Amino acid sequence: MNRYLVFNLTEKGVVARARLLDDEAPETCRAIWHHLPYEGPCAHAMFSGTSAVLFIDSSIEIPPENTTTHIQTNDVMFTHYDAHVRHGHPEPLSEIYWAYDRYCVPTVPGQLIPVYPNIFGQFVQESDAFFQACRRISTDGVTPITITGETGE
Repeated sequence: MNRYLVFNLTEKGVVARARLLDDEAPETCRAIWHHLPYEGPCAHAMFSGTSAVLFIDSSIEIPPENTTTHIQTNDVMFTHYDAHVRHGHPEPLSEIYWAYDRYCVPTVPGQLIPVYPNIFGQFVQESDAFFQACRRISTDGVTPITITGETGE
């Protein structure tokens, strides 16, 4: 049985599903699933190219697994930053973010060095409307998102 995250841009009326990569990133999937649901403002991850982000509880820290800088469209990622790592941001930060196009290059804000995110999910079919809405976040501004879970084939 597969597990999925369901991404709902509530004011845009678009929903997409991402299958969790339980075999490739078991600890990340376990931690992310355990803390469901998530909600808050979805923003454009402006230092990392074509990706959108939801900041989550900064106490969620997951060791590196299934990491890469070679991000592909449809990848769902997790990164945690310790306090004082990001220039101008003394607080810690945990985030779920996703690549909605091929030009996603996760980068530490203020340092322009690569981030090695945990790749723990992949969007499945029919994500185009969701990705189009994510593209518009850079011009339209933040928008509410909820992330819930479901199981199925």
